[in-house]
Amino acid sequence: MTSNVGKASPMNRLPQGAKASPMNRLLRGAIVLVGVCLFSGVAVAAQPQGKWSGLVQQANSDVSAQLVFTPDKVDVHFDEPFACSVPAKFLKDGDAGAAVYRFGVSANGGKFCQDLQGRDLTFKPGKDGRLAIDFPSAKTTWHGDLKPSPAATAQP
Repeated sequence: MTSNVGKASPMNRLPQGAKASPMNRLLRGAIVLVGVCLFSGVAVAAQPQGKWSGLVQQANSDVSAQLVFTPDKVDVHFDEPFACSVPAKFLKDGDAGAAVYRFGVSANGGKFCQDLQGRDLTFKPGKDGRLAIDFPSAKTTWHGDLKPSPAATAQP
């Protein structure tokens, strides 16, 4: 009894010395390309992109925030009273289309941003194309609702 493991099927085997037609090579290449695109798209589907802004809030205060997403990273800037910025790196895909990031070292100091280091930041798709944001701070958990920021227009 012989094994056919690793051998081509008689249905798609070419005669010895024959070459695949250009159309067959193109079709096989297209199938491989689509597979690669689908596989890589699954890995980053939950990660937001572009610029977003909105309010983050906890029980006693609201703070305006601006976020800029690049592949596997987000830069977060909090306005007054915190007036600080902190980057976060993509950590993993979460449940229900969520993306989880982990805060790094604050870019410009500030106690609030410094205290975020090592904490997780979660983004989930929200209503009406918005983005829900949640993260714990030293004292409480913050929640927010972000919307895409309009693209900057060129000034004459």
